[in-house]
Amino acid sequence: MSLKSRLRISIVTLVTLLVIAQSVVSLRFAAEDKFTDSLDRSQAIAEQVRHTVLQRVNEQARSVEEPPATMDQMRLLWYRLIEDDVALPDLLIKTAANASAVIEIMVCDDAGVILASSLPKRQRLTYESLPDLSIWQKRPLWDRLADVLFRSQAKDYAIVQPIGVIGQQRPILNIRVVVSSVLVRRAILPHVETLAAVSLLSLLASIILAYLFTNVLLRSLDRLSRQIESIATGKYIPPATPVSARGEAKEFVDIQSKLDVLNQQFRGAREDMVQLRGNIDRMLQRLEEGFLLFDPEGRLMRASRSVERLLAESPDHLQGHTVSELFPDSTPLGELVASAIAGKQSVRDAQITVQRGDAGPVRLLVNVEALEGFPEPGSTSTLLTLRDAESRREIRSQLDISTRLAAISRLTGGVAHEIKNPLNAMALHLEILKGKLNGDARVERELSVIGGEIARLDRVVKTFLDFTRPVDLELKDLDMVEVARQVAALVWPDAERCGVSVEFNAGNASAYIRADEDLIKQALLNVVNNGIEAMKKGGRLRLTVEPSAETVLVTVTDEGSGIPPEVREKIFNLYFTTKEKGSGIGLAMTYRIVQLHNATMDFTSTPGAGTTFRMRFPAAEPDLSKPPSGRAAASTVTVHPRSTGVPALASEGSKK
Repeated sequence: MSLKSRLRISIVTLVTLLVIAQSVVSLRFAAEDKFTDSLDRSQAIAEQVRHTVLQRVNEQARSVEEPPATMDQMRLLWYRLIEDDVALPDLLIKTAANASAVIEIMVCDDAGVILASSLPKRQRLTYESLPDLSIWQKRPLWDRLADVLFRSQAKDYAIVQPIGVIGQQRPILNIRVVVSSVLVRRAILPHVETLAAVSLLSLLASIILAYLFTNVLLRSLDRLSRQIESIATGKYIPPATPVSARGEAKEFVDIQSKLDVLNQQFRGAREDMVQLRGNIDRMLQRLEEGFLLFDPEGRLMRASRSVERLLAESPDHLQGHTVSELFPDSTPLGELVASAIAGKQSVRDAQITVQRGDAGPVRLLVNVEALEGFPEPGSTSTLLTLRDAESRREIRSQLDISTRLAAISRLTGGVAHEIKNPLNAMALHLEILKGKLNGDARVERELSVIGGEIARLDRVVKTFLDFTRPVDLELKDLDMVEVARQVAALVWPDAERCGVSVEFNAGNASAYIRADEDLIKQALLNVVNNGIEAMKKGGRLRLTVEPSAETVLVTVTDEGSGIPPEVREKIFNLYFTTKEKGSGIGLAMTYRIVQLHNATMDFTSTPGAGTTFRMRFPAAEPDLSKPPSGRAAASTVTVHPRSTGVPALASEGSKK
């Protein structure tokens, strides 16, 4: 396909997309406005008819000689008064005539029998149930448009306004306003037709402009294209006649002058190639990341000096070796690079532990990129990038913590300004009001209740401010196995009194994380205590620590009654509690501590079977200066109810 054709198609396609986007947005706003207007008008009519019916029934009921003694007698009286009201149908007809989408307004008894209607022939008929218009309004906009514009058969919707007596669940009357989709369609169609006409005119104009524009523009582009090709082959000869003398546009004159300069620069480019390669080598040496560039045969062409720091090997020693020689397929890094080269796929930030002999292992972030067309067209080289994973993770962790603390600080300031100041003003004016109404026993109790609630709300705000106050973390290498073991020993007396056995399991002798010891212990203690309190009739609570290469998973499982499904989304909310004397702060504080440590927390619960809370912390890298210790046997300890003495919380295989 020629450039001229592609340019024309691109222009028409771009205009088409813009027209479609604008039409869709315009149709969306117009349709949403009409739908909302229909719903609001219908609800207003229903409310208006409700007040009218109540007023007329009450006025006519006053003239009844024997007032009804029972609710059933009152119902019958109301039904008779509405049926006998000859003016009511006329009022309904006039009201319906003022609404473009309403086809009928009716007053029905509690059994659905129509007592009065804007369509008098339907009186005494039974109302046929229709879909609720307010529920239909909540459906997606495009579904509603499909119902209105493309449904061949008309569909009606209703707004129901009940009329009843306070204290009675069963209404006496129902006001029903019926809206027709056909009438709604009539209101929307003019907008659709206008949008369609504007869209067609815009597309027609874009086709004409695309044809004219490409003919004028590409005439000069063809000439420039031939000149560029001659520059690439080294056969370019500057034109004898200046471009400015040909009547060309200023932009093409500028391009021609730039082509002349480009021709001169291109001639000297080959001479500068050697110098350019030297500059690239010097730039690579200054980079912190390690770069290894392999040629299409898989041999190392260049390597930056940072490779020596990351791999403990001199770049000069690595030069000329193949990928399989430097990174054997039996190693994780070799397997990753070989598979990426074989499949010509890119790898992004893969975490790999590389063994470096006497220098010890190091965890790296590895990127593999296929460089197509380098060093010559048709060939594919491979660029391997190595970065220190530990430094990147520390930076990301600090940024996450800083972001969270900044957000908490902004939230705290907003709460103090928006809530506490109005509370103080309310308390002040309440005291003034008490002084003005001093001695009035009728309002003294109500004022006391208001004052108590203001004081309680003030305490809540103070607690919230304390909760959101920034925390200075004292991070250090923390053995999560030892922390969990200490928590298990700490809750043992309370667990024994509640008839609960605490079982502690650790897959490793140790599992290190970077954390604040006091906060982590507080968070874990909150979850464990909640599990013990959930088992009213006793049971078993399991506390496990499962370390992996990337995370340390702490799990707390109880055999309590479980968390009801309707409150599961609220359990981490501040002040939310299901306990009679609970404060609603424990789990919220735990969730905050977990977030401050760049960790995650979730749970699963089965009603009647128990709940499992899981906290995942980023694992800390082991100290490479120390010799790696062997894997210890799993540590398992069970605290049984009514046992004597504090259990020994270290198994034979544990070193802690």
